Amino acid sequence: MDKKEILTFHEQNLEEILSKLELLDRFKNRELRCSICNKIITKENFGCIYPENDGIKVCCSDLKCLNAVKKLS
Repeated sequence: MDKKEILTFHEQNLEEILSKLELLDRFKNRELRCSICNKIITKENFGCIYPENDGIKVCCSDLKCLNAVKKLS
């Protein structure tokens, strides 16, 4: 079985991480959307950040969306 590395961070570091990924302005302006369902990402519904061929994607905390991201890896 292949091992995959999962990186985690605390909610307090969300804005710092988004800033490093150049996504913070879009997040603060409510322009950052779930790559699966297109919901606006907020602190309350943030699910995950993941790499995809064309860059970095963000997913909300909806279980259907998180499962969809899981299937991508």
